[in-house]
Amino acid sequence: TVMVKAILKEYDRLAGRVAHALELSPGTERDAALHQARKAAKKTRYATEPARASLGKPAKRLGKRVKAVQKVLGDHQDTVVARDALRHLALAAHAAGEPAFTWGLLYGQEQAVADGRERELPTAWADASKPGLRKALVH
Repeated sequence: TVMVKAILKEYDRLAGRVAHALELSPGTERDAALHQARKAAKKTRYATEPARASLGKPAKRLGKRVKAVQKVLGDHQDTVVARDALRHLALAAHAAGEPAFTWGLLYGQEQAVADGRERELPTAWADASKPGLRKALVH
């Protein structure tokens, strides 16, 4: 059906972006790739929602698993934005002759959250990428 094709197209895009992101070393390039994967997860999830009425549980299950991936990636992106802001605040404090230690501590906490989300991603993706989830859409 058209709905299944649309879901699978978005899923394939997501799969490619997750694979690409996971191949990269930690850093700004990987952060950007994870953000692109998050946007693809969002599109994939949204593609499953209107299909629930006609495809039932298979669309709901896939949507739920992709939502978990989207959450991990969204949390990671939140830390990217927060770390950037904290870095700027630390630089401004230093330039003004003020201590920047607290900003550094907060940055470290955000980095720890980011590292945790990156460790969670392979498991969340393994759950969302099980072939049976996609096969169930066509049957």
